[in-house]
Amino acid sequence: MLQNAFRDEIGLAMNRFPRPSGLITLLTDFGERDTYVGQMKAVILSLAPQVRLVDLTHAVPPQDILEGSFQLATAWRVFPPGTVHVAVVDPGVGTARRALACLAGEQYFVLPDNGVGTLVFRETPPHMVVALDRPQFFRHPVSRTFHGRDIFAPVAAHLASGTDLALLGTPIAPSEIVQLSLTPVVRTPERVQGPLLSIDHFGNCRTLIRPEDIPFAYETALVRCGSVVIHGIHTTYGDVKPGSPLALFGSHGGLEIAIRNGNAAHELGLRRGDLVEITSA
Repeated sequence: MLQNAFRDEIGLAMNRFPRPSGLITLLTDFGERDTYVGQMKAVILSLAPQVRLVDLTHAVPPQDILEGSFQLATAWRVFPPGTVHVAVVDPGVGTARRALACLAGEQYFVLPDNGVGTLVFRETPPHMVVALDRPQFFRHPVSRTFHGRDIFAPVAAHLASGTDLALLGTPIAPSEIVQLSLTPVVRTPERVQGPLLSIDHFGNCRTLIRPEDIPFAYETALVRCGSVVIHGIHTTYGDVKPGSPLALFGSHGGLEIAIRNGNAAHELGLRRGDLVEITSA
């Protein structure tokens, strides 16, 4: 029965596969010192010279799956349907962890099954997921330490060239995908709590607390994080004087703690995982 259900799902998915946009994005923890990113691009362009490549970031801290997941979640929605997103933050490369290709929100995601897709798939559950187990779509020989080049890059090229997702691997239930364990945003009529999940290049400290989570007027809000207390939630950095701390909703859609023309993480001593609490004054 389960195989029949998957077969039906494949049939439905093949009818709703978005047409390739011609774009492939790359997100890795490879940095810029070595040639790893260049090798991935070479494999993709060898198979699909017509595609355009977009570097989301290669500055994810090494092996930081949560940061990779956050960065991917902030960016994928700005791309058109049919875009292929390759996310390689893969400390388990060469182990029994699966390699996946997924269809979610009219876009494709090619990534290791280690939780790097958590923040995308939590809000936009995949329509279809396949485990990448068809060697004919890989580059050979497959390195045990560089699946980004030998599995994820060629699979992305095939997807961007119009190969059906269903042909690339064995279907698995979306519920089987590895998910990161995250401290949830907690909402009550009196307070909202959620952790700092990411600190950007400017030192802005970002959460997943959304505007709809706040049950009271922004001007009456008290935002606390550790010993930091900020009065009110503002709309832009320019609402306060240079050097002043503030809370506002950033471009990723969530609340962030910042310092105008400064680095909130350094100057306020904030770290990822710190709990942010919002109450009404």
